[in-house]
Amino acid sequence: MRTAVTIKDIAEQLGLSRNTVAKALNGKYVPENTRNLILDKARELNYKSINVDKTYSEPPVKSKRILLLSGKPLNNISFFVPIIRSIENYCYKNHHELFQYTFNSGIMTFNSLASHVKSLNADGIIAIESFDKDFITKLINLKLPICFIDFAPTYSIPISGNFDIVKTSDIKSIFGITRQLHKNYGITRFCFVGDIMHCMSFQDRYFGMIQALAVDNIPHSKRDDILRHDKFDYGSTVAIKSELCKLRHRPECFICANDFIARSVCNTLQTMQIDVPRQCLVVGHDNVAESSSYTPSITSFGCDKESLGVEAVCALITRILHPQYTYTRSISVHTKAVYRTSTER
Repeated sequence: MRTAVTIKDIAEQLGLSRNTVAKALNGKYVPENTRNLILDKARELNYKSINVDKTYSEPPVKSKRILLLSGKPLNNISFFVPIIRSIENYCYKNHHELFQYTFNSGIMTFNSLASHVKSLNADGIIAIESFDKDFITKLINLKLPICFIDFAPTYSIPISGNFDIVKTSDIKSIFGITRQLHKNYGITRFCFVGDIMHCMSFQDRYFGMIQALAVDNIPHSKRDDILRHDKFDYGSTVAIKSELCKLRHRPECFICANDFIARSVCNTLQTMQIDVPRQCLVVGHDNVAESSSYTPSITSFGCDKESLGVEAVCALITRILHPQYTYTRSISVHTKAVYRTSTER
C-alpha cells in the first residue's frame, strides 16, 4: 500500500523547512515563488489536501526600516551572497527600507554603533556573523527586535530576549551521515575539525556526530578531534598536518565544520599521500559553489539559502508587529546531503 505523502516529504524534496511548506499549504503567506514551488510539488506528489483556488496575498504591512548588521567581514562569501540577495529582494518587493552595515571594532565603539542605529530609526535588525558574546549582549540590550542568522554557542550565552534565531538543521544532518557511513563502511574512527566555540552551527554539527557515535556505541573523546580556536590557521596544510600527527589514531572519516575546512583537510591528506576517498572520507557543510569543483569534490550539506534569508526577514517582521512576544524562537531550515567524490567507495 502506498504511504500517504506528508508535509515532511514535500519539505525534504524541496530543501525547505516544514514550517514554510505548512504555511503555503494552509493558506498563510509565503513569498510567491516559494509558494508556487511548494504547490507544484504538492500536486506532483498527489498531496492529500491542497486549496489551489485560494487567493494568496501578503497581509498589509507598513514599510519597515531594517538594518542588516554584520559583526565582522563576511569571509564565506559563497554562502552569504544568496542569503543577502534574498533579503534585499524581499525588502525591495515588499517596500521595506534596508540598510547594511559592518561593525568594525578597530575604528569604533559599540556606543558609536548604537548611535548609528538610533539615527537610522531602525525598526529591527538582522544580524549575521555576530557570534561574540559581549557584542550579542549589547545588541540585545538595544531593545530592538532582532533576528540572528546563526548564533553564539548555546553554553556561552543565555538564549532569552527580544530576538529569534534562524539557522540550518545541523544536528540532524550530521547525525544521519555519521550513522550512515558507519553502517555502510564500518567506519569507527571519526574526527571533527573546527572550532565548536565559533558559533551554534559548528557546535550543533559536533553534537550531531557525538550523538551518532553514542547511539552506535562507538568510543570517542575530544582527543580524537581537531578543535582549535578560530585563530588557528585552518587553511594551512602545514598547520592541519601538525594537528593530525598529534592524534592517537589516523581517522577514517573527517567531519568538518564547513567546506573551507573540508578542502584544507583534503589538501593536507594529499600532501601526506593519503587517498581520499579510498583511504579516508571527508564531509563538509554549507555546500558552497566551489565544493563541487574541488579535487576531490566535497560531500556536503546544503539548504535553500534564499529561503533562509526570507525566513530571517519574515521572523523579524513578525517580531516587530508583535512586541508582546517575550520568548525567543529558533527556526531551523532543512538541509540536504549532496554526495560527491570525498565519500564515494
